[in-house]
Amino acid sequence: MVVSLELKSNMELPNVRNVNKGKKRLKKHRFNKNDAIAFKWYGEREIGFVYECYHSKDGWALYKVKSVSKPGCIYPDMELDDPDDPYCYISSILSNSLTDGERELIKKRLKRDIKINVIETPKETKVDKVKLKKAIQKQKDFINGNFW
Repeated sequence: MVVSLELKSNMELPNVRNVNKGKKRLKKHRFNKNDAIAFKWYGEREIGFVYECYHSKDGWALYKVKSVSKPGCIYPDMELDDPDDPYCYISSILSNSLTDGERELIKKRLKRDIKINVIETPKETKVDKVKLKKAIQKQKDFINGNFW
């Protein structure tokens, strides 16, 4: 049995309502670093906090977001109400609707994240140059076989 498919060259595409009509891409940041936000990721509502604020090459305001509802997930290059992708955006309306419990959960994760990211720099110690030269010479002697 042979099945043949015929493609219609004059097939019209259906009219789709423009979801992003009237939205503008923003160049100024509305959220600061460590602000609690709610965002959509493929139609699913998630909560998190702004990890980093920066600008794209074109000058649009972008955010790197750490998720609290899905621990370990970091979402880079997210725009506020992104007009190009209706399923992936940080919504200022959603962020205003955060409950007190969600805000407390974000604050706890944020405090934990700040503690993890803090790296203590070692204090400068005075080094005795004579002892250092002797230690270097001892290592060179060992490598060259002069350790007897």
